Amino acid sequence: MPTKPLKKPHFDPLSHDLIKYWLKNITSLNSRAAKQVDLLEFFEFIKISSIEDFKRIQRQNIIDWRDSLIGDKNNPNFAVRSVKRKMATVSKFFEYLCDEHVVDVNIVKGVERPKLTSSEGSTSAINEQQARDLLDAPDAKTLKGKRDRAILSTFLFHALRRSELCQLRIKDVQERDGIKQFKVHGKGDKERYIPIHPSALRRIAEYLEASGRGHADDKDAPLFKSLSNNGKNTNNNISPSGVYDLVKHYGAQIGIDVTNFSPHSLRATAATNTLLNGEDLRKVQQWLGHANIQTTAMYDKRDNRPEDSPTYRVRY
Repeated sequence: MPTKPLKKPHFDPLSHDLIKYWLKNITSLNSRAAKQVDLLEFFEFIKISSIEDFKRIQRQNIIDWRDSLIGDKNNPNFAVRSVKRKMATVSKFFEYLCDEHVVDVNIVKGVERPKLTSSEGSTSAINEQQARDLLDAPDAKTLKGKRDRAILSTFLFHALRRSELCQLRIKDVQERDGIKQFKVHGKGDKERYIPIHPSALRRIAEYLEASGRGHADDKDAPLFKSLSNNGKNTNNNISPSGVYDLVKHYGAQIGIDVTNFSPHSLRATAATNTLLNGEDLRKVQQWLGHANIQTTAMYDKRDNRPEDSPTYRVRY
């Protein structure tokens, strides 16, 4: 039987020194932001109203929270990888609470986490025709359409993460060794340089020209700005949620089943495409900004192509 949730929160968890210091110890700004979201979601589900409430959390509370993240088998609330990450975040936080003598044990540690299957290791990619249709879906005559065409080409030709794209500024388009390149701010505050594909460079130039002279001249301005309701530029970066909605919108427009379609699908598409076209796995790892080559290998579908099946090597 699910346990009764604790009292509704009446305090700001992020204002408490214990929580504030734990987050502050995370050096990567992207990781800190992600873990903050994970913690706040957990606090909301458990109904944390004070630090003392952590002492009253039972294992069944953790199990209920895990199951709420997983959702129904046919309609999951989060991908397995996301569930594992969220549980890891809360487990590390409980280890910290143990160190600070707030609780006696890490109650998350013994709760089983969902397992990745071989088919869940990476996001599904779209095919080449769908990628071409997606690149041409936005209206090339409007500012919004020009911006969205530039964003989609930045994803599909460079395999950026959504957070990496949203952080790009004008000054991050740099010329190095005579070639225009993105200076990408990746996970763990690691930087990498990616040469810009000519097609994407052309679309970015068209967008910046339509955006107005002041945009391209302001080196600290966001490369991709959010737009007001009347289609005019704001001074803010396009938000991660804005990018998510944008990709979903154009995916649906060209007939893609968008149930599990997201910006990461475009990153997976670019990664899979380069590998299918013969690129070295180690180079793709560096291009994607992966710390572990095994993560990159999940995009390598070369051994799974039907046309390469041993079936076609049979001779009688």
